[in-house]
Amino acid sequence: MRHPRCSCIVSCRPPSGGFCRSAEHGFTLVELIVVLLLMAVLAGVGMSRFADRDGFAVQGLADQIVSGLRVAQATAQAQRRDVYVSLTASPPALSVCLDAACAQPVNAPGGETLWLSEVQGLVLNANANWRYDAAGAPSNAASLAVRVQSADGSVVGQPIAVESVTGYVHMP
Repeated sequence: MRHPRCSCIVSCRPPSGGFCRSAEHGFTLVELIVVLLLMAVLAGVGMSRFADRDGFAVQGLADQIVSGLRVAQATAQAQRRDVYVSLTASPPALSVCLDAACAQPVNAPGGETLWLSEVQGLVLNANANWRYDAAGAPSNAASLAVRVQSADGSVVGQPIAVESVTGYVHMP
């Protein structure tokens, strides 16, 4: 018996609302080639977006610095003592210490000694040193602004600002 909606021979009813397909039906070669071409174009566009990692690396390092500075400020407030911060431009490094000579370094929250990771090919535009007092206020009279950039200067991130009165660290 033939199903009224298609040309295939069926011995039972097709699934509800569906059509029956026989082995004779399928995708044509043209349809398969068009789909493969579309997938190749989309993959090419997507891969080129992720091949250039400089932008991601710059933003990642900037985020690490902001987080580290916020932890340094919180440490000063929690321990009610001065905490000294040093940012080194090349290679980028963040040091957080309990004394100016950095004889008593503070470990990163995970217990690591390094506050920054994945710094290859990146630099900061300036060195900076200051301390947070017991209230979390920085010792610098003016707001600080530091930028992360690729070593060749082709990718420059947003400035990392440390407000002079409050010590608030942000990327405007």
